Amino acid sequence: VSDPDTEKAAASLDVYVGSASNPADRGGLAHFLEHMLFLGTEKYPDSGEYARFVSEHGGSRNAYTAFEHTNYYFDIDEGHLAEALDRFGQFFISPKFDAQYVEREVNAVQAEYQLGLKTDGRRNLDVLREIVNPDHPYSILGVGTTETLADRPGQPVREDLLAFYRQYYSANLMALTVLGSEPLDELETLARSIFDAVPNHQAVVASVQAPLYLPDSLPMMVYIQPEASQRQLLLSFPMPDYSREYHAKPLHYISNLIGHEGEGSLLSLLKTQGWADGLGAGMGITYRGGAAFSVSVSLTEKGMQEREQVLEKLFEY
Repeated sequence: VSDPDTEKAAASLDVYVGSASNPADRGGLAHFLEHMLFLGTEKYPDSGEYARFVSEHGGSRNAYTAFEHTNYYFDIDEGHLAEALDRFGQFFISPKFDAQYVEREVNAVQAEYQLGLKTDGRRNLDVLREIVNPDHPYSILGVGTTETLADRPGQPVREDLLAFYRQYYSANLMALTVLGSEPLDELETLARSIFDAVPNHQAVVASVQAPLYLPDSLPMMVYIQPEASQRQLLLSFPMPDYSREYHAKPLHYISNLIGHEGEGSLLSLLKTQGWADGLGAGMGITYRGGAAFSVSVSLTEKGMQEREQVLEKLFEY
């Protein structure tokens, strides 16, 4: 992206692999790799050099691990893109994964896990992990803990991390976006001069074949005790993978119909009855091989007591 007037330059690299590819006995391995990747490269061995360079030039940097993606990104004052991008690119060419930082970063992952235990969003995901098909990757812990990332006899976690990196961190599973003030041709030349060195192993990420729920487990009613004060009714419908239909977006039609808020809508009826004050519908979970369509209703106190009737109206609609 070329923007001659920008005061900031930026880049983001997405790896098409995330917690869905964690080995069954190594929950959180993709997340742990994300932590370890930033700690020095062959060209820039100082583990703090990249972070220091970005912050000293008015920028910020971060990363996140999702179910099917791991994303790394930074921004920096315009004029320092080339130096920052070279440091950034080395993480995908020759990272050190220095053994001296393994214990520290495992503890950092554990701290993130502990922090999420009192977060309702994370608690909901933890409940989902318990009720889905145990053969589905959603059943594997995504964040990681000191237990799942512990060294085992003949199986150091660093060796598993290196194997994961070699298997999946391949140029054919990556996409790079760069923004700067330079013309597009210059930005492309800069990007190629660095990222052409990223190895391409022609890696493959398999689609999930296991169904999200076991066939005999539905319908299922689950009650979750929230930490915060909230009243929510969430319906989840297993779906095929419609990602290839992105031009037509069939599920967007359904979500717009269910989520409509005007006269004659489902929400207007629920409000008239005093049962709800909000409603949303759309894709809850998407992954290679399947999805889940979700309808979420924010209930009033009366709606909580009459939730069976709320469900009845939802299915009537």
